[in-house]
Amino acid sequence: MHPVFHSIVASYAETLNGLTAQQVHVHPASDPSRWNAQQIVEHLVLSYRSTRDVLGERLEKGRATQAPITREHEVLWRKYIGAGRFPQGSKARKEVSPGNCDIPGQCGKELASFFESEIEKMDAQLSCCAEKFGTQPMASHFAFGPLSADQWREFHVLHARHHLVQIHNLVSDMREPHELTGRTESTT
Repeated sequence: MHPVFHSIVASYAETLNGLTAQQVHVHPASDPSRWNAQQIVEHLVLSYRSTRDVLGERLEKGRATQAPITREHEVLWRKYIGAGRFPQGSKARKEVSPGNCDIPGQCGKELASFFESEIEKMDAQLSCCAEKFGTQPMASHFAFGPLSADQWREFHVLHARHHLVQIHNLVSDMREPHELTGRTESTT
């Protein structure tokens, strides 16, 4: 695995290890419209598989993408990924949304292992493409356009960090006692 992924894999393992299968299904603020830890990992895994599919198409064709890098691609890249931040509030595309991957109920340790396995598979595909196509942009991202292997890695590290914050917040909420608020009616 490429060194840029080591720390993100270790951070996910550290954060997820120790969570039960029940805990990885806890939604933030008990709101089922917000993703739980397993759904976040599923989303990331689906994004890795999507990248593998795009890269696989390039390998089958035997050439890097011929798509141009547009001004919009350059601006978006500099504004977000180049600046070290991930776009906030974007809704995930359907093909990378939770519910499109068969992940059995797992505890945090198993989920972290699954995450690592999927990132390794994607990285192996990136390495194959880098060997064949060099440092040029090789395949297109739907928003950021044609990316090189290093740019794909940078994108995926930032994407994973973005979601790691969400998992950290979930875990913190589970571990901190919550103060009861509101009034209750007397039964006497």
